[in-house]
Amino acid sequence: MRTFVAAIGLILVEFAMANPFDVLFEGGTVVDGTGAPPSRADVGIRDGRIVAIGDLDPADAIEVVDIESLVLAPGFIDVHSHADAALRDPVHAGIVGFLHQGVTTAVFGVDGAMHPGTMRDYVVLAEDGGVGLNFMAYAGHNGIRRDVMGYARRSPTPDELARMADMVEEAMENGAVGLSSGLMYQPGSFAETDELVALAKVVKAYGGRYDSHVRDPANELLASHQEALDIAEAAGIAAHPTHVKAVGGKNFGKGQALVELYQKRIDAGLDVTIDVYPYDGAATSRLVGLLRPADDPIGLPLYDRIQALQSGRAPSTEIPQLIEDLVMYWRTIEPGTDVYREAKLKTEDPPDGAYSWVETVGYQSMRVVVSHDEAKVGEMLRDLALVHEVTPFELVRRMVVEEGGHAMVTLGAIQELEVQLLLKQPWTMVASDGAEVDPQHPRGRGTFPRVLGRYVREWGVMTLEDAVFKMTGLPADYLKLGDRGVVRVDAVADLTVFDPERVIDRATWEEPERYSEGIVHVLIGGRFALRDGEVEAARHGRFIPFQGNGGSSPGCDVRPGRGG
Repeated sequence: MRTFVAAIGLILVEFAMANPFDVLFEGGTVVDGTGAPPSRADVGIRDGRIVAIGDLDPADAIEVVDIESLVLAPGFIDVHSHADAALRDPVHAGIVGFLHQGVTTAVFGVDGAMHPGTMRDYVVLAEDGGVGLNFMAYAGHNGIRRDVMGYARRSPTPDELARMADMVEEAMENGAVGLSSGLMYQPGSFAETDELVALAKVVKAYGGRYDSHVRDPANELLASHQEALDIAEAAGIAAHPTHVKAVGGKNFGKGQALVELYQKRIDAGLDVTIDVYPYDGAATSRLVGLLRPADDPIGLPLYDRIQALQSGRAPSTEIPQLIEDLVMYWRTIEPGTDVYREAKLKTEDPPDGAYSWVETVGYQSMRVVVSHDEAKVGEMLRDLALVHEVTPFELVRRMVVEEGGHAMVTLGAIQELEVQLLLKQPWTMVASDGAEVDPQHPRGRGTFPRVLGRYVREWGVMTLEDAVFKMTGLPADYLKLGDRGVVRVDAVADLTVFDPERVIDRATWEEPERYSEGIVHVLIGGRFALRDGEVEAARHGRFIPFQGNGGSSPGCDVRPGRGG
């Protein structure tokens, strides 16, 4: 017997020598993505996968990386990302702002945006080695409806609905996660519930999900979320309302009602998850981007440029001149004039086909986040208008003129305690809702390190293992990524190594482009994408087709009580 054991041991040693680890991470603390407590272990990687975990011999490795005092976790999975805009430009397609956050996989096409043709283009780009992250994608209701119906404010004809359904099916055949809608945005806002149900039923055969930016969260919070759950239930698929928040002044205090709404449907058997970003404000805007001109007396054209500024489409090099032109315009508009009254009307009640954040969420939802006047920071626009005894429109105009376009608001204020309440729920994932190119919100650079640095280390809102579970194991289970989102033998080596004492977000409302700190290494498929805090030149991102009818991620137990 002793001779047999010795022989087996010799075979294993010879196998290790013949097949060394490509990389061995030595001496780190492993947080494995399942919610289990941290443990000390070495991790060996070969051919893009984890092949050994434990007390490993560094002599068996081609490269040994000392990570004593650091944490090794699965690569973070961003289930709601707008970083795909970076794929339009090869310079930005490395998506380095997300690598600096430890993200290895992102889900694109959210808020109903992606057309199946765009998805195909991105897949080709990834196959050519042009993408910095792994990604998955939804079929976008808005993109599909726009292609078939333009901006028609009506229900589709049977033929139009059939064409839209065919496009959803095409996307699912090509590996889409499911159907995503953006019902707060045009043209999705023109769709009735039954249209969404019909299209969501197409993805059922593929095990797909229904992801939704709900219809009117600022004004009809609970009803909007109820609609998203009803659509998924009617289609027989999983529901995933996104970037959930009790947003706007009239909804402060309704976070618990949202929790109860979701928990009731979960208890009744509906498959429900949500995602939350760790900020007390939604999308941001310069105040100058909220106002719609009455006319175009100086030939800018103003409104198109405002929209470009608001959406982030305007190149950063053009923004200073654009702001200067807009401020100059508003300095010429005097209260009491016909032009002033027309501008106010167009801002608060825009014509058909125009989009206005003021109309959509209201002044009562907007909180000042950047101002030369510190007394205004943190205050709601409607409250400030009452204090200064002017209309909210006039308050905004004055701030634009006085601050030269510097002042900014969040378009949807949230109470921090309600962010924490939603974030702690067992069915909640962390997601950025962030952009890579010219980010307009700090979440595009700071989301994941912010959770680790603020919510775990500084504020103690959740444990490290629960936070990592919400960023890895739980989203991997939702996306049916059976070999990602966990640190275990035979899993794909998508990994993040960070310093738990130093990891932190640095992006602010005023400087949203600042990279996070404390993410030391990032590996995608066993290859370094970030090494010692520096981005590698090679891009290793690939498109991951959704396997909706496959198995869930081993070790990820998504039950009430987990991840909280």
